Amino acid sequence: MGERTPMILEESAQRFGFSLPVVQHIWDGLVRSQGKQVQFNSPELGGQGQWQHGMLMIGDWNNHTLKARVTELIEQLAPLAAQSSAYAEVPAAQVYARQEQPLGATEEAETTEPEKTLTGGWQGTQNGISYVFYPEQSLLALNSGERYSTAPYFVLGMGQSQQQGRNTLVLLTDQGEIAVDQLTRIE
Repeated sequence: MGERTPMILEESAQRFGFSLPVVQHIWDGLVRSQGKQVQFNSPELGGQGQWQHGMLMIGDWNNHTLKARVTELIEQLAPLAAQSSAYAEVPAAQVYARQEQPLGATEEAETTEPEKTLTGGWQGTQNGISYVFYPEQSLLALNSGERYSTAPYFVLGMGQSQQQGRNTLVLLTDQGEIAVDQLTRIE
């Protein structure tokens, strides 16, 4: 891809009717996950949403026309992102500095005071559980005040598991899905 990437992203934005920053955000997420999944939060894309292996969920769940456009955009970019080496030599902290903040967001997630002084983190919410993740420190902080070490995993994103009637926050890692309760709790 390399030098053709900006042109492809611009053409995709025009073809599917999205702004270039939104398409760039989708591209960055896909590249980080090697074309396997992306999370986003943009009104243009139907609010909070995620795509993983062909399955799309967006906040505006009943807008089938929008879902079709978002799916087509992502499914066009995913194979190209899987071949891209754009982040192959970039330290994880630099990759995550561009990560998961809702486009245009200005609010901070509720966290305990020590986390407010850390930098390079990204935040989100799954099933009402707000979190802030700091990759440089391998730290996951939940709005409940609980803190966990994410070492030794390389975290690509967050998700949810709804197995056995439980809603559980999971990390999407280089080693597969890891439930938060499997992590080491930091007291």
